[in-house]
Amino acid sequence: MRSGPGSKVPDSRTRRAASDEDQERPSLPPSLEPGMSTMPPSSSAPCGSPACGGTSMEEPSREELPAPSSRASPSQSLPAVTEAPPTYWFARPRRADSMTMSYDPQATESKQSELDLPLSTPQSQFNDSSIASEEKQWEVAQDQQDSDSSADSSPLREPQAPLVPILRTPSGEVVYGITDDPVAAQAYHWAYRKYEEKLARQEQLPTLRSSSCASSCTTECYSPKQKKIFLNASKSVVSLSAYHDGTEINQCTGIVVEWDDVKKTAIILTSAWIICTKKPFDDWSYKDYAPEAKVIVRIPDDTASDCRLLYFSKHFDIAFFETMGELTLPIVPLKPDLEYGQNLCVLARDNKTDLICTTVRVKYVDPYEYQHNHYLFIDGSIPKCGTGGALADFSGNIVGMLFCTLPIVAFIPSSLILTCMRLWRNFGQLVRPQLGLKLRTVDFLEMAHIELLSRKYNIASGLIVREVFSQCAAEKHGIRVGDVILSCQGENISNVTQLEDILLGVGERHLEKGNDSGSKVDVEVGVFHVRKCSRRLVTLTVELSDGIEVFH
Repeated sequence: MRSGPGSKVPDSRTRRAASDEDQERPSLPPSLEPGMSTMPPSSSAPCGSPACGGTSMEEPSREELPAPSSRASPSQSLPAVTEAPPTYWFARPRRADSMTMSYDPQATESKQSELDLPLSTPQSQFNDSSIASEEKQWEVAQDQQDSDSSADSSPLREPQAPLVPILRTPSGEVVYGITDDPVAAQAYHWAYRKYEEKLARQEQLPTLRSSSCASSCTTECYSPKQKKIFLNASKSVVSLSAYHDGTEINQCTGIVVEWDDVKKTAIILTSAWIICTKKPFDDWSYKDYAPEAKVIVRIPDDTASDCRLLYFSKHFDIAFFETMGELTLPIVPLKPDLEYGQNLCVLARDNKTDLICTTVRVKYVDPYEYQHNHYLFIDGSIPKCGTGGALADFSGNIVGMLFCTLPIVAFIPSSLILTCMRLWRNFGQLVRPQLGLKLRTVDFLEMAHIELLSRKYNIASGLIVREVFSQCAAEKHGIRVGDVILSCQGENISNVTQLEDILLGVGERHLEKGNDSGSKVDVEVGVFHVRKCSRRLVTLTVELSDGIEVFH
């Protein structure tokens, strides 16, 4: 007959009654009772063998168990055996019309009674229709059993296999196998499949489910106090999804930075990538945006609401959205001071809105040539939907906003974000002079390199020119690759964040005077020309722009 679902039936030899068909098969030693199975071939190792991950087992002997005329019932006593653990094999089901069926109702009655199934006697023939009927009977019986359980959930218990003793090894181990009664074996296999399905559903319960942060391959080492701080901050971290032409185009994380008690609306800070339909690999290239895209915010309590786009910056890649509908959302403070070398925490949402929480540090590295000057970096990783997430210190303050960039994750410091928010609030735009320079930080060089610059050129900090845009004002004034920018508008600078704050301040003062955002301004920079070993102040007349600074 055909074996039930999930059964493991080795192609072992079984004792058969003499017939024309069996005369062609090798005969078995007469030492085994009818119904006793010999040792399976090597292709089907017993559950105690190394192939199954267990201990090895000696060759079973041909010694009979003092058994009755048919396969022994579990209730029947066996001779005393040694302390060796029992080994289990699966007895092969046998056709009733080609062998003597050793069938003992007592051997299967106890197992079948547990499953509440009708006991079946051996049949002369088993075909597909009878097996299908048995499967249907089992499904009906299982449905009845589930309906009789409690309204909440029935206890999860692994079904017991209908085992009967088969033979004994020389070391005294008793070998068991599943009964050759087809109904009992089929019922067990179906019960075990239902058990596995229910076990899989149980493992998806929120209290038992594996953490989604396991993908980060890091182990949490937070104290209960730290966890409370981060969990409180995570209430202001939400998930955003953007849809264009009925299709989801992006999903990312957002940070609640403002709350209006009168209108019951919140301002959410996130990345402009949420509405970006075409984002080139090079940040200095043009991007395509869909400001009309529909954006939905999902807050931690599984509430969803539409958002309205207030503003987005193509250069800084940030966006502000306002929630629509009465939602109660806490805000988390943005801390302008970032201390290098301190432990920080990533707070973001995955594509199921579950919290991503990992410990990271700020990396002392410069952006790649295809990345913006104002990016700083961390040593951790986030999924793409973590873009717009929060970088928090261990006091729960937000010190930056994350971007899923390659090869390492970038962030914009909160000091720069606060300046952008102030300009947007006051003028509705973020204008800044475009210098046409790609820069790297002296402080991020190796110590020996810094010592060389200090000893040879008396330079301890500043920004090294990596690339100069063709035909820009800086190039016309003799600024070349390798020169060092020491100051801007009379202020010494040591990192790009300081330079960006100064440039935004230039744009802010220009707009405060009522000037147009598209006009030109003068920017004074202090330059060290490495080829001439000379220092000088250069006044660059450059354009103000709210758009992206593009390098061709």
